[in-house]
Amino acid sequence: MVGIYRIRNIVNDKCYYGSSKQIEKRFIRHKRELKNNIHINCVLQRAWDKYGENNFIFEIVELCNIELLLEIEQKYLDTVPEYNIGIKSSGGDNLTRNPNRYRIIEKMTELVKQRFDSMTDEEKKEKYSRPGEKNSNWRGGPSVNFCICGTQISTVNKTCIKCRDTKGTNNHFFGKHHSEETKKKLSENRKGIKPVNIKPVSIEDVVYESLAEASRQTGIPSPTILWRIKSKNTKYEKYLYYESHPAIKAPLSN
Repeated sequence: MVGIYRIRNIVNDKCYYGSSKQIEKRFIRHKRELKNNIHINCVLQRAWDKYGENNFIFEIVELCNIELLLEIEQKYLDTVPEYNIGIKSSGGDNLTRNPNRYRIIEKMTELVKQRFDSMTDEEKKEKYSRPGEKNSNWRGGPSVNFCICGTQISTVNKTCIKCRDTKGTNNHFFGKHHSEETKKKLSENRKGIKPVNIKPVSIEDVVYESLAEASRQTGIPSPTILWRIKSKNTKYEKYLYYESHPAIKAPLSN
């Protein structure tokens, strides 16, 4: 019989779904491996060991044409049955949901390292140093590209990120505008965050956190304060960017 079958735990109703072109033979194989504690599905094996053979039933869920077998199996796997490790009817990922995932990864990593360490220098060179058409991933053409500034870039890009033209229509945000709600959220997120480039300003031995703060508290326009800081007139010698000289720190304005 061709179709979908289920191995169900009658205690908690958890199950395992599978598909087969010969369901009866597949049932026999499952039972033999579970009884001998050698089943490849460690989740199902643990449940079998815990609840016992008498609490599991083997059921035929749906018969179908062989051409539709995997498609229909996927319908049942999409319900995410508790005892299935892989949830793709075509196989593939039997690792993500595996309870021994990290142990398996460590073992695979160790085996790869052992295999690499056992290779001679010539074998490593032969296997991993394959330029041009000798490389199975090579599809013709250069494997690297360079920007006009000399920075190495991938072959799919024309320039590096620094040289990329982001003006006008080349800007991904061109013609778009933030909604009022977004503007409000951005404003709220920026509150309390100080610009990284602010420089303390000292006026008459009083230190202000920034040029803007000095303007707010003194009532002197920012351009005027900046002009006085840069001026060589001795009248404004106490207008300067604060470095390390002793001064009184002004409180922040409300």
